[in-house]
Amino acid sequence: MDKIKILQFPIANSNGGITHYALGNWQWMDKSRFQCDFATMSKSLDFADDILATGSKIHYISCYAEENPEKFEEEFCRILEEGYDVVHLHTKQWKSLTIERLCRDYHVNKIIVHSHNTGIDIENDRKRSYERNEHERIKKIFEADMATDFWACSGLAADFLFGDQIPRKAIRIMPNAIELEQYAFDQEIRNQYRKTFDLEGCFVIGHAGRFEYQKNHEFLIDTFYEISREMEHARLILPGDGQLLGQMREKVKYLGIEDKVLFPGARNDMNKWYQAMDVFCMPSRFEGLGIVLIEAQAAGLPCICSMAVPEEVEIADSFVRLPFDVEAWKEQILKYADKGREDNMRKLKEAGYDIHNQMKVIENYYGESG
Repeated sequence: MDKIKILQFPIANSNGGITHYALGNWQWMDKSRFQCDFATMSKSLDFADDILATGSKIHYISCYAEENPEKFEEEFCRILEEGYDVVHLHTKQWKSLTIERLCRDYHVNKIIVHSHNTGIDIENDRKRSYERNEHERIKKIFEADMATDFWACSGLAADFLFGDQIPRKAIRIMPNAIELEQYAFDQEIRNQYRKTFDLEGCFVIGHAGRFEYQKNHEFLIDTFYEISREMEHARLILPGDGQLLGQMREKVKYLGIEDKVLFPGARNDMNKWYQAMDVFCMPSRFEGLGIVLIEAQAAGLPCICSMAVPEEVEIADSFVRLPFDVEAWKEQILKYADKGREDNMRKLKEAGYDIHNQMKVIENYYGESG
């Protein structure tokens, strides 16, 4: 029996949410039934060898559809000529409807438009406003016959991308599932990482995310500064990379807390870093879901997040949403100084966040195209 051919678009040379999601699903996909290929606008992928080793392909596209429509269409059509049964389009915002149109012209059996976010991740107010207006303009001309399936990681993400254009009953909310056991609490790893990074005896506040406008690192740093004035042994861990990393380093230096804040960079061992933390914080300005919050809860950490985080991510008892008020965040974080861990595995599985169960659901939907 021929394999069902799936194209995942786009992934990037980053550990951003969409790439993280697409690669996570590919890792656990039944490769005897499905051929899963990827398309990217990145010039190279650090993890390309891992993908190619499984027989999957990577298609490199030289430009964005908005930059050079003719060249983009030429390159994307060349990809579609390989005969994909499913094109899974991972979307943060509307910029054009080029790919949907091309997939329809090539009679792709299943065109999945999948919403992953709820806002425009641009720091500059003027540019963000322009992108938001473009997003809303294109959303109004998106129609149900431009795709076969409409997915979203949360209800808020569904509203952001599809609005009134697609009835809610036609949209599937698909949990951003993970390999839960990989994040389960491990005392040995906790001891190892806290010793290696000089965190023994410290109260460790953690975060994970790209240094971009969406993640709102400056608010967390301001909050930690106030905590550090009351608790000498408090520490803040800020893993990740991004265009605002230098700016946040300068802020930490200006506040005089360089010796209390760790910038470990982009990591492929976040499951171990969660073990070193005592509380996890996510003050995002907006979120499609916030998969790191699922990871943190799998590690048993109490979580504090902004009101912008969707309800679907709240699983554990020790999960609190707060408005952007430094004093309120400080007080809540300090309440967790001696909280300890929870076992959230059963709740997370029941909520659909176990990748082994979720992949069966996704494979069934992919299989409908065969």
